[in-house]
Amino acid sequence: MNCNLLRKNIYLHHIDNYELNALNMWNKLILLLTVCSSATALSAQNTTKTDSTKTQKLEEVVVAQRRQLIKNDIDKLTYDVQHDKTAQTKTTLEILKKIPLVTVDGQENIRVQGSTSFKVYRNGHPDPSLSGQNLKDILKAIPASTIKRIEVITDPGAKYDAEGTTAILNIVMMSNTKLQGISGNVNSDVDTHGSTRLGTYLTTKVGKLTTTVNYNYRNQSRKRTENYREEVYNYVKTGEQKREYGTNSTAAILHFGNISASYEIDSLNLLTASTTFLGYKADANAQNTNERWDKNSQLIYKFDNNMTTPGYSYLNIGGRLDYQHKTHLDGEILTFSYMLAATRPHTIFRQMYNNMVNFPVNYTSYDQNTRERFTEHTFQIDYVRPFGKYHKIESGTKYILRNNNSTSLMDYQGTTPDMESKFKHNAQVAAAYLSYIFTAGKWAARAGLRYEFTRMKASYPDGSNADYHANLNDWVPSASLQYKISDSQTLKFSYNTSINRPGIGYLNPAIISTPTAVSFGNANLGSSRNQKLQLVYMLVTSKFTLQLSPYYSFTNNGIGRILYEQNRKDVSTYQNVLKSKVFGISSYTEWTPFTGTSFTLNASMRYARITLPTPSTKNSGCGGDIYFNWEQKLPWDLTLTTSIGGEYGNRIYNPYAIEGRWFYYNFTLTRLFFKDKLTVSLSANSPFSKDKATTYNIVRGDYTGYERSVMYPRYFNIGFSWSFGKLKASVKKAVRSIQNDDLVGGGKK
Repeated sequence: MNCNLLRKNIYLHHIDNYELNALNMWNKLILLLTVCSSATALSAQNTTKTDSTKTQKLEEVVVAQRRQLIKNDIDKLTYDVQHDKTAQTKTTLEILKKIPLVTVDGQENIRVQGSTSFKVYRNGHPDPSLSGQNLKDILKAIPASTIKRIEVITDPGAKYDAEGTTAILNIVMMSNTKLQGISGNVNSDVDTHGSTRLGTYLTTKVGKLTTTVNYNYRNQSRKRTENYREEVYNYVKTGEQKREYGTNSTAAILHFGNISASYEIDSLNLLTASTTFLGYKADANAQNTNERWDKNSQLIYKFDNNMTTPGYSYLNIGGRLDYQHKTHLDGEILTFSYMLAATRPHTIFRQMYNNMVNFPVNYTSYDQNTRERFTEHTFQIDYVRPFGKYHKIESGTKYILRNNNSTSLMDYQGTTPDMESKFKHNAQVAAAYLSYIFTAGKWAARAGLRYEFTRMKASYPDGSNADYHANLNDWVPSASLQYKISDSQTLKFSYNTSINRPGIGYLNPAIISTPTAVSFGNANLGSSRNQKLQLVYMLVTSKFTLQLSPYYSFTNNGIGRILYEQNRKDVSTYQNVLKSKVFGISSYTEWTPFTGTSFTLNASMRYARITLPTPSTKNSGCGGDIYFNWEQKLPWDLTLTTSIGGEYGNRIYNPYAIEGRWFYYNFTLTRLFFKDKLTVSLSANSPFSKDKATTYNIVRGDYTGYERSVMYPRYFNIGFSWSFGKLKASVKKAVRSIQNDDLVGGGKK
């Protein structure tokens, strides 16, 4: 048999489920050609050599498969961070830019399907430290190399809390392996603004005990956040105008870490425990000039102010314990869980005034000293049981006990009397859920119902208001239906309901008054309800991935921020009166035209109509965002990543304003050394832009105008990541665990 026509190398690239039949044929062909080559070699040995007889050496046969990083299930979309090689030198915030339905804008604000109403989980359960205004700083401190996968849940089912969110980002940092040994990672980076980051991750496994320690430190320089800001408000009723302009910056130090352990009692019983801590200190400084003019351009007042935060600190500690029992029936699981969460923010906010002309108040400075105490205990039982080949039931109960305490002191330097406000808010939540899942052939379906009873009680130790209590009853249905068109295509339709309960930040009635503004919470707020319909189409082939997701969501009693003018001051509070209708479509595209080159495009467009009934305020607009990423392999084992993104149109998220537009770009060059143990990266963020401006336009309400911010985004960064150890044992996790995500506006910040 003569097989001289056999090619030297056979490369099979980008094999996915859609090409399994082709793969089997290739395997048979490879086997046949290998036999041919063996026959050729034997023939050459037994044949007398002549000028017409030649032999050809069969070189290496390579079968290359491109791992699919994205998976779409009926209950979630999963991005495989562990097998994304670019994750070695990226932070978690940077890797979010590559995930479908998730966008990170030029100001590092995170949105899921265009909304900021989402929660972040760690290892399948809520982590209070991964929430609030410090979220982006925390995600910048966590290296993506310590993450296994990130799950995007846009239609949470009945097993999740009615949660006050439209989506969940679940960051899974662990996997279930049974190896002995130790492994870890040390990483660091520094930029030209002086910000630094240091992180370490260590996993050990001895016998049945697995322990993981993760610690991250971030020092944010003041220069990194420097910006110029100006505000111009035109008051509709009086024709007056207010102007405020100046500079501000914030230096911050953040410590974030966790310790997790699991003990595998036997093959059916697993005990897990973890503790998490977050410490955050900030030193903010702002210098502004304030002016107010009447309708005839005559000066009413003018003053300069200097704001500092000499005592801003935030501490969050938490722990959890899970016991999981499996039966001999495959898939039957019973889980008992307990979680403790404690948050302790403390803020000293100081304002000092000078160069005053017709100063509108009778004090020259003030200190705002606020302490909050949030403690939460949660007990939960979950049970999962399959029935036959196609059916599965999920059920569970939960009890939550929350205690909120807040003390606010306004210490005025002048004749204005000091003000102290104390507020206590307690809540008890009892919940039960039942969910049914059907999977057979090309069809999958899920239907669930959750009931939550909430008892809220507020008291005022200072006697400023009368105590009150309220009981809330919420039924939360959900349903999903998925059809597998082919091995590469799926179509899913879902209906989901969520509720929002107000946190202490929205409920606290303490009045915070400045020369130009007044703010206070509303202790009578109740839960609000949001409903969402969504269709998801997904195509995954060897070189091309496409997801299209049109959706419609609406609410009639949303918790909205109410803004109005009173006595020449801007007043803000909250009420259950917001109505919104949102039509949108999200898309994600990934294309790998050939080996070493890949393109991703994350884009969305939404039309929103948001109204307030009293006073009648309507705002609507259409806009969206586009984020493009190009990854290119270069000679000398280099990888160049180019990211470009921005927002367009009239993006509406409240009844008063249109969000500003943004544009950013950055470049990252990466190389691996020492058998891929050391990763070095060089990054340039907006290298050709000296400054960047965005404008927030206020178009409705008692005052209109704009808020303009100018930032200085250009900086350069160098990062290092060193991995050690040969084994990758990781902490095991209970399949079911606690998830508390129903608060907005305080509590677990």
